[in-house]
Amino acid sequence: MIKIIKTFCIIGVLLSLLGLSACGSATPTSVPTLDTNPLRTEVAKTVLAQVTRNLARTPSATPLPSLTATAIATLTSTPTQTASALPSATITLSTATPVTGTVNLAEWVFQSIADNTIFTPGATFTMTWQLKNVGTSTWTPAYMLRFYSGNSLSAPKEILVGREILPGETVDFVLKMKAPTNIGSYQSVWVMATDTRSNFKQPVYLTIIVATAVAPTPTP
Repeated sequence: MIKIIKTFCIIGVLLSLLGLSACGSATPTSVPTLDTNPLRTEVAKTVLAQVTRNLARTPSATPLPSLTATAIATLTSTPTQTASALPSATITLSTATPVTGTVNLAEWVFQSIADNTIFTPGATFTMTWQLKNVGTSTWTPAYMLRFYSGNSLSAPKEILVGREILPGETVDFVLKMKAPTNIGSYQSVWVMATDTRSNFKQPVYLTIIVATAVAPTPTP
């Protein structure tokens, strides 16, 4: 590029010199007119040839390789596995009567004679226990309240329920009892049982005191 500029500068100088020669002071003597056209033509050809040689020597710019956009691999998302909904279990409550003996539980509710009640020797009394069925089984009429330990206080050893007792229902067991003739403290333990005499785990009991009545002191 610098060589080309120098060449054009030389051309400019030559043309300026030719112009000055043509504009020189006129003399009275008639001078034959110089035809400068052939000279200008030769100069132009020389300059053009020089420019052509310079351009031929000037290395052409090597075109840069075009950048080919490399396609970026598209990330293929792995399909998310959707958990299949499991079929929900349907719980059907049975309306049938609970099977006997599944869960036998009894709960004390009430008793008519309080513990540590004092009786005279041989006194009779009525004892009532009210029990509640808090299990899942139905007490059949053959279920019973049976004597377990201590002193039976002259009551029958087994008292049948006599009817079906559904879960949540209560039943009263009424026993005729008699205090022992000897003075002292006595305990009577009873327990619910199935028709096969399989005892429940919740016993009930009564504690009494047998004492001699104190005779009143005679007034003098």
